Amino acid sequence: MLKLNTERLNILPLNEYNLELSISDFNKMEKNLGLTITEKNIGIREKDVFKIRLKGVKSNPVNYMWYTTWVIILKSENRIIGHIMLKGYPNEDGEVIIGYYMQEKYRCKGYMSEAVKEIFNWAFLNNDVKCVIADTLKDNIISQKLLQKIGMAFYKEDDECFWWKLKRKVSLK
Repeated sequence: MLKLNTERLNILPLNEYNLELSISDFNKMEKNLGLTITEKNIGIREKDVFKIRLKGVKSNPVNYMWYTTWVIILKSENRIIGHIMLKGYPNEDGEVIIGYYMQEKYRCKGYMSEAVKEIFNWAFLNNDVKCVIADTLKDNIISQKLLQKIGMAFYKEDDECFWWKLKRKVSLK
């Protein structure tokens, strides 16, 4: 099983089975992965997002990690504290879109920047990835600061969001 490691975190993409488990019973997914069982369960909005991710996983079993939800696990507690999603394989311009969520209790501790940097490092191992894109709601100052901190640059806005981009610095061979 693919797993990314940082000093404080394990980050792993949910395969089809674990993604289905997380939709039907989050605690069963935690148990299946050998994690601390929490009272946390995903809400209706998260389930809808996970169902969209599941369609992508089923359609792309070899490259499922580009379509699924990655769980962020705090090593010291062996529990899921957040999620990261890559929203598909790089498009024809080499762009990958990322989204993320951190449980409130674990925000502002550097966990998300640690996790996002590691996902970027992994994504840039693929030569098809030229840049990673993220969007933030205009009033989400904390997320905007996080993206700036990890080196993303603002490049456009729409009615609701600011859009950020991080380009590959060097061509990986």
